[in-house]
Amino acid sequence: MSSTRRARKEEQKEERRRFIIDAAWQLFQETPYSEVTMAQVAERTRLAKGTLYLYFTTKEELFLAVVDQELAKWFHDVDIHLTHFCASRGDASAARPRPSRARRGASGASAEDASASVASILSTTLAARDAMTRLLGILHSVLEQNVSYEAALRFKLSLLGHVERTGVLLERCLPSLAPGHGGPTLIRMYALLIGMRQVCDPSDVIRDIRSRPDMGLFRINFGEEIRASFALLLSGASAPPLASGRLGAPALRGLSSAERRRPEG
Repeated sequence: MSSTRRARKEEQKEERRRFIIDAAWQLFQETPYSEVTMAQVAERTRLAKGTLYLYFTTKEELFLAVVDQELAKWFHDVDIHLTHFCASRGDASAARPRPSRARRGASGASAEDASASVASILSTTLAARDAMTRLLGILHSVLEQNVSYEAALRFKLSLLGHVERTGVLLERCLPSLAPGHGGPTLIRMYALLIGMRQVCDPSDVIRDIRSRPDMGLFRINFGEEIRASFALLLSGASAPPLASGRLGAPALRGLSSAERRRPEG
């Protein structure tokens, strides 16, 4: 087979893969995850069910790819907003020296404003993606539980790349963040988001209980609480560690593609 034909075949496979992912994403927005089946995805794509399994070995693996696709769109949107925000401030934080004690009061107010603005950017873009955040709410408990090592690694490497790039932008926008601290801060926000999403998606029984007049404390507005929580986290953000080596990026960069695929132990 010629290299041109081989390339074309790979291109067609990638197009079909994206087509399947898009169909699954559309179904999820119409139907709860637990009710979506591979048979429904096959019907939506007009492909044989067996064909789906040539691309995704499990339903979880398919929806892990959906999360990857939607997260890429969100990170792209956030990067644009953060870039514009940095530009509006003259990107001063990128090269701003540590203020003297006499000036830290004004600097603290500026940092607080920046934290609130960045929190608003992140929370607003997330609140506008309700379906994506609902998927993130089941990411660790469901979607990552029945997938191949290769599929999981592909997702984590993709996420790592996004977090590292956006983390650098976060550092430029927030004077309180030292170089290398943007990524760990985003991971903390990511964990906070997942927890808040789960709290905001109760069972029917708990939803009924929350409707009682004396249960107002538990009636949580996802968008408002994420904004407030992000603002608090960013206002106090200063340092890692989440783990030694910060997200594992340096170690991954030193590995060949074959070594990255090799399971530990």
